[in-house]
Amino acid sequence: MKRIALIALSTLGLVACGGTAKIGGGKEGAAQAFYAASSASSAGANRMGQPLDVTGSVTWKCPEGGEASLNGFTLNVNTGGGQNATVNQSFTIKYTNCGAAKSAAGVAIYNGSYTVTQAVVTSASGASVDQTFKGRVEVQGAFNDFLEVDVKQSVTVSALSSSSGTVSMRLVGTITTSEGANTFNEDVNVSAGGQIAVAASK
Repeated sequence: MKRIALIALSTLGLVACGGTAKIGGGKEGAAQAFYAASSASSAGANRMGQPLDVTGSVTWKCPEGGEASLNGFTLNVNTGGGQNATVNQSFTIKYTNCGAAKSAAGVAIYNGSYTVTQAVVTSASGASVDQTFKGRVEVQGAFNDFLEVDVKQSVTVSALSSSSGTVSMRLVGTITTSEGANTFNEDVNVSAGGQIAVAASK
């Protein structure tokens, strides 16, 4: 019985330590890993149907388990109403064991938080969003890495919610992983499937 208990404790210890994979792929890999995290902000953009509600929180279910909660909404203004309306708001995204992406090494689990300022513009052709992210999340599970960001993202709301195909977004700012800081002022194409690159072993 004691032997079984020791084995169980040893296994739990290994799980708690997490994996050893690092985010790879340079700028493209950093952008992909960030996009996986930014998808949670679609839950904020979709609040535009209730523009005067600044209370409570919103939960986003992560594609590989866990969740991200959006709370602390400080501003939500709808000007014009209907088509060509603008919604401005700020909030915090907290990731709790959020399986945001997959990789060849396994699932990337995000823990931590970002502060987000968001401007959603609606029109007859759909909705687009300009939003800034600041903060740091730990990338765990199969990984032992992090995503520290201070970046502005411009993307359509439908692209944030997409689960397949290729997404185009504009990034301006810095995304840092264990590989180093990546500075963006460009359009970037990423996969909406949530597959992030793993750095080659050194």
